[in-house]
Amino acid sequence: MDLQIVASFLLLVFPSFVTPGPNNFMLMASSAKFGIRPTIPHAIGVNTGFPLMVFMIGLGLGEVFAAFPVVQSVLKYFAAGYFLWLAYKMLGLKVGDVKSAARPMRYFEAVLFQWVNPKAWVISVSFVSAFVAQGEWRLPSLVLIALGCMATGPFASIIWMVFGQQLQSFLRRTGGERFLGAILAVLMIGAVILFLI
Repeated sequence: MDLQIVASFLLLVFPSFVTPGPNNFMLMASSAKFGIRPTIPHAIGVNTGFPLMVFMIGLGLGEVFAAFPVVQSVLKYFAAGYFLWLAYKMLGLKVGDVKSAARPMRYFEAVLFQWVNPKAWVISVSFVSAFVAQGEWRLPSLVLIALGCMATGPFASIIWMVFGQQLQSFLRRTGGERFLGAILAVLMIGAVILFLI
């Protein structure tokens, strides 16, 4: 791989992961509600599921979806419905009230969630298009991109989980759970609107 391409990838990968999106909002909300330790399987699922998605798209799965746009449409509307359901659940956010919610997201749920996450699709297709070499270097460069994502993603997840944990303490003192829930719900609904446009 060209060193300039590697440098570009390294400059983009962390900002791509740390910016707000469904994974980060959900990790923050889970940490605010359940704490960091119960949210760890969710974070591990995100940080193994996304690199797996990048790898699969790089191997050609993206072309399969392009050939069958109905599959993409079904995933798109399924994702929109799921995000609207999450927005509804955010409205009832009560930090530390573990009994009121079933549980944090499990590992395999977080892995599978990447396939309906619009931000994950945008980033993975962008990374594959921009940074994966052609010809004999295709597979090695794809492996390096996936490993780079796997090495970088956990740092972004930790930032959002710690933020969620700090929110838990603050919201317990101030009683602002409903306010946070409303903000997260509005952000989720906004993401759905942008996703469907």
